[in-house]
Amino acid sequence: MEIPEQSRSISQEDLLRLICVARQWLDSAPGQMLLSSERCIVQQELQKCFGQHLVQYGLLPELLDEQHSVLRNHWRLDLQVGPDCLPVDETSWPFAPHSLDVVLLHHGLDFCLSPRSLLREASQAVRAGGHLLVFGFNPWSCWGLNHFAGRDWFSEAGFISPARLTDWLELLGFAVEKRVDGCYRPPLNSSAWLERFSWLDTWGQRHQLPGGGFYFLRARRQTLGAIPRRQRTIAFPALGLPPLVAGNRRAHKRDKT
Repeated sequence: MEIPEQSRSISQEDLLRLICVARQWLDSAPGQMLLSSERCIVQQELQKCFGQHLVQYGLLPELLDEQHSVLRNHWRLDLQVGPDCLPVDETSWPFAPHSLDVVLLHHGLDFCLSPRSLLREASQAVRAGGHLLVFGFNPWSCWGLNHFAGRDWFSEAGFISPARLTDWLELLGFAVEKRVDGCYRPPLNSSAWLERFSWLDTWGQRHQLPGGGFYFLRARRQTLGAIPRRQRTIAFPALGLPPLVAGNRRAHKRDKT
C-alpha cells in the first residue's frame, strides 16, 4: 500500500520564496508565539529520545540549539546555503539508511514539493528504535481557516492533517507514541490581543484538546522481533525404557530354539 501523493503545483523557486516569506513571518508576534511553544515541547520530548545522531530539517533548522540537544552529533539541513546548515535536496539526504537516532521535521512537510517523498527520505534515515519528531500546522484549527481562506502564506503551506500523517507513518513502519497540540490562540498580529487570548492556550493544554494551531507527533520506528536461534537437538529423544533381562519372554524363546 502506497501513500497517496498530493498534487502540488509549485516550482522550486516558488517554494524557496514561500519559505523566505514564512521565515520573515516568524519574527512577528504570532511567529514568536509559535516558536516559543514549539521549543518548549521539543526540549521536553527530546529527553525521551536516546542515541548520538540528530538531524533537523524544515522551516527553522535552528529550532533546537546545539547546547540544548541531548544527542552528541547534531546536523542542520536546509534547501539553501546558510550558516551552520548543510544544503540538501528534500529527496536526497547525505545519510546512510538506518543511521540516525532522531530526525526532527519542523514543518518540513508543510513546505516541500512532495510530502510523501520527504517523509520517506527522513524515515529511511532513522534506525530501528529511533524517533521521528514532526511539527505540522493543523488544518482543523483557527489557523487552518487562513489556509482555506487563502490568506498570506497560509494558503500555500501544506497543512497536512495529523490523522493522515499518522496513517503515513504507520505505512512506513512507525508507531506514534505521543501527540501534543499547541497555539490555541488565533495568529493575530497584535501582541495585546494575543495576550488577552492567552487563556485559550491554558484551557486547551489543560484538557489536551486536538484543536491547536500546530501539532507535534513523536513516532518511533518499530523493531522487528528477533528470530530465536535454532538449537541442534535430537528429533526423537531416547525413551527411558527398562533394559532387557534374561528372564523375559524373548530371552526364553531364544533359549528354547
